[in-house]
Amino acid sequence: MKQSRQQLLEQFSHMAEDGAFGDEIKASQAEYASLPKGIAIFLKVIHDYRQITIENQEFAEIREIFLKLIIVAYREAKRVDPDIALSIINSLINDYPGVQESYLLPKWCSLSNACLAFREVAKLENKLLVWQQACKQFQAYNEFLNGLLSYLIILWRTANLKPVNTSVFSVAYSNKINQFKDLTGGDDGAFYLIFRLAQPKLRNAIAHETVWLDSNANKVRYVDGNPPVEYEIDLTNFMALCSIGSHLAQPYLAALAVIVVMENGTQEAKSLLPQDLVDLFNFVPKNAV
Repeated sequence: MKQSRQQLLEQFSHMAEDGAFGDEIKASQAEYASLPKGIAIFLKVIHDYRQITIENQEFAEIREIFLKLIIVAYREAKRVDPDIALSIINSLINDYPGVQESYLLPKWCSLSNACLAFREVAKLENKLLVWQQACKQFQAYNEFLNGLLSYLIILWRTANLKPVNTSVFSVAYSNKINQFKDLTGGDDGAFYLIFRLAQPKLRNAIAHETVWLDSNANKVRYVDGNPPVEYEIDLTNFMALCSIGSHLAQPYLAALAVIVVMENGTQEAKSLLPQDLVDLFNFVPKNAV
């Protein structure tokens, strides 16, 4: 692993140990540190993911959908090319072969930090701080999806016996969304959640600071494109997207952990996984028989 990536991991770990993310995560970090390296850590990632109680049922379902989409993308790509499928497991800390800086760790850390800050600021009555942090949260989850989409496109093209082109890592976010829509059936396909969350125009406007809050109308207004075009979204919908986006980081890790245990764990280790995830991983579609 490159030194910069190791430093980022260590920095994130130290912040957790110091309680920067709250007492629960600080305690959990200590538990992880006491575990032997290997499958035990991956099992704990999955256990912790399933132990969290999400009061909002819709958010709980979205977390499950996101986790399962990643497992399915790996499963289907593996049937055709196990080496390409392996790239999603390595995506957190390793580049896709031949594509420098394609690993997702910086985007994942930024998303995790933004999620925690967003949840803390949301408790305050300072509307300006909430608005500013919501914008950071919105951009962070879209940047993470932007990076993840490159891997999902490659896996799904592989699963569908289509040629893979690593240029997908360098195309625009909107281009990736359109490619993935064509591959998966768009809003009517299995990956519909991705398309409901991905908002390239608004993400661009936040990055270029051409977005503003119209508090009188409860609208978020923004400008994007060349020539510039003004768009709007209800403030309620914008905040809902921010909240949903704050639930992507942990399911991504849990999905990777499930794949690692299923591929490398003993039978005893696999028996400790939630049965629905084992069944999903082992499922063979009728058209694959």
